[in-house]
Amino acid sequence: MNTDSPAGEERLTRGLRRLVRASELGIAALAAVVGVIAGLVVVAMNLAWQGLHELIFRIPTGTHLSVSTGLSPALVLLGPVLGGLAFGLCVRAFLRTGANPPVDPIEANALHGGRMSLRDSVVVALQTLFSSGVGASVGLEAGYTQAAAGLASRIGRMFHVRRADLRLLVGCGAGAAIGAAFNAPLMGAFYGFELVLGTYAIPAFVPMMTATFTAALTQQMLAPQHHLALPAIDAPGLVDVPAVLLLGLLCALVGIAVMRGATLVEAGFRRSHLPVWLRPAAGG
Repeated sequence: MNTDSPAGEERLTRGLRRLVRASELGIAALAAVVGVIAGLVVVAMNLAWQGLHELIFRIPTGTHLSVSTGLSPALVLLGPVLGGLAFGLCVRAFLRTGANPPVDPIEANALHGGRMSLRDSVVVALQTLFSSGVGASVGLEAGYTQAAAGLASRIGRMFHVRRADLRLLVGCGAGAAIGAAFNAPLMGAFYGFELVLGTYAIPAFVPMMTATFTAALTQQMLAPQHHLALPAIDAPGLVDVPAVLLLGLLCALVGIAVMRGATLVEAGFRRSHLPVWLRPAAGG
């Protein structure tokens, strides 16, 4: 078949779409592509995040801000404040006022059949990267999952996959991003099943595992993570059970307090009538 002409390219494209739609193997192959893309997203965002920390806080190359010592107090203060001000001004200048909030992967699967705006997903990823890069105490997980799931949604729509398969690909993208970020593909798969898909469906098992392991492998090949060796831990005994239960209870209470505190702070900012673009600087 001649694929040099536009008609030949169109026939090849239609054939690939039919193959993906009609075959579980095709969906697994797409999930592998999504996994590679998610791994690349994680690597790129981590490099940019580390570069911002090294530039703003003058930390040595390759060291992490959270464990760095001897930082200048002026940089520790001015980084989040001036960075928050720059962030607010960028949001005010470039984002549309009154626009609908971006759809995250969970909402996309629950309400929109897996359809996500790639532009909005990129904006959320950049916002997360910017705020974390200037020292805000937020993680990159939301940016990872938003960008990877948005790209997965776009790929699924390019191949005109069915609604259920599009939801599956979005879950694969989000789970793969988490798996690559923490080098924990099983944890990423559970994240995708529980939070994004909302079910442990047997047909989704192979694509999800393919995406998360492919993403983790991509991340390890391009930017291997080296962890300190932990000391050996003895097997817990019955005498440790009360302490573990108490620790679990305390952690649950702390988690509730943090979530409730975030809600109260947001409500306080709304009542303060402080302009939206100044709030990140106040937070910093």
